[in-house]
Amino acid sequence: MKTNILAKVMLSLVGLVVCMQTSLAAATQASEQGEFKHPGVFLDAAQIEAVRKNISAGSSVTMQALQAMQKSPQASLDYQPKPWAVVECGSFSKPDLGCTDESNDAQAAYTHALLWAFLRDERHARKAVEIMDAWSTTLTGGHTNSNAPLQASWNAQLWPRTAEIIRYTSDAWTPQAIARFETMLRTQYLPNIVAMGRCHVFNWQASAIEARVNIAIFTDDRSGFDEAIGLWPERARSSLYLSTDGAVPQSHSWCPRQGEELIKDWFGQRTFADGHAQETCRDLEHTAYGLAALINVAETARIQGVDLYGPGKARLMAAMEYHAKLKNHSSVPDWVCGGTLRGDLTGTMEVGYNHYVGREGNELPETSAWLNARRPMKGYFHYLWETMTHAQTAPSR
Repeated sequence: MKTNILAKVMLSLVGLVVCMQTSLAAATQASEQGEFKHPGVFLDAAQIEAVRKNISAGSSVTMQALQAMQKSPQASLDYQPKPWAVVECGSFSKPDLGCTDESNDAQAAYTHALLWAFLRDERHARKAVEIMDAWSTTLTGGHTNSNAPLQASWNAQLWPRTAEIIRYTSDAWTPQAIARFETMLRTQYLPNIVAMGRCHVFNWQASAIEARVNIAIFTDDRSGFDEAIGLWPERARSSLYLSTDGAVPQSHSWCPRQGEELIKDWFGQRTFADGHAQETCRDLEHTAYGLAALINVAETARIQGVDLYGPGKARLMAAMEYHAKLKNHSSVPDWVCGGTLRGDLTGTMEVGYNHYVGREGNELPETSAWLNARRPMKGYFHYLWETMTHAQTAPSR
């Protein structure tokens, strides 16, 4: 018995060392890159130009996405922000004291920034600035209640995207307002995000990593970027299963779980196949939150010269194909979540598909079928307008 216990301890220590080495390598690679590329949060100048070329060429997929975006209430030039001094969000946004208003405003600002970037209508740039300024002059008490870390993460995933686009492609924003917005991200968002508990589920942790990466780039915080990027490899490993992990998923070193505790963390799933995610049996909407965040970080890291797509390739591709296949077919196998899946992934996977298929030439047939049946997609929170920003934008092979 003592020998078995010692063996398990040694295996856990070996796994922890490997994860620490992987995270350190990612952070070291990041720190060696020097200055950040701007705009460089999720979209860079090249990606923006690729979308503009699709619009000029009249690409049916892009034009359908553009029309859907323009019809959205969040794209209206009459849109009025509703900032709060303190945002209080309990579980499932109950109470909802500024939660919905904040998310709507962050999404509206991002929508207007995209319309400015793609169409060069300055009215959209000014509207994005109006929304950002409204919050940076009002929010003083941060986020409170049980969902504070997640609420802060969701919106800090989008705010820096908007800010990067406007700051580096437009003259609509004053230096004073930019500085104030930076201060808001550092003082009203980052503390809530960093305070997130270590045992929160996949979508919380992945969203927090993306938010920290995005804030770090906009505020030119290299150490913050390195630290956040360093968290990504183990989060991907402990949230997306591969058969090479063993019979059951590997536990995260920050929140170790074994036996029935681990099965409970994976919402009762006991039989594992490549691509199964920690929250698959919870519901697919929360799975989408986490998967999209991991992919988004990989896309942003790519812009900044850090390769997460490569090390994460097997897991991300498996997760995309696994979940797309489950939704492409009418029945769910009994061994997957007891034969019942809740919710949908609709709104995401365009970014990962664009990279692995468009840029690299891999095959993802289930993901392809799933996307083709759902385009154009709007999405939610941090996976918003992905068909518009990333569908069919990879260079011709």
